[in-house]
Amino acid sequence: MPKEIVTKTEKATYIKCKKCGTEVLSITNSNLTSCRCGAISVDGSKELVRVIGNPEDYEVITK
Repeated sequence: MPKEIVTKTEKATYIKCKKCGTEVLSITNSNLTSCRCGAISVDGSKELVRVIGNPEDYEVITK
């Protein structure tokens, strides 16, 4: 299967802040990205995602 088709059909993983509703894409390529209110931050890649914040403040969403 061509690589272009494979990458277009992969699902993206977002981390959603339950406090402000911001959805942060988990593929941030080693660039720490925070939600609008600053309750959570996401740093990662396709293989590994690091979420900084309280587990009750965020949820994982796959689109």
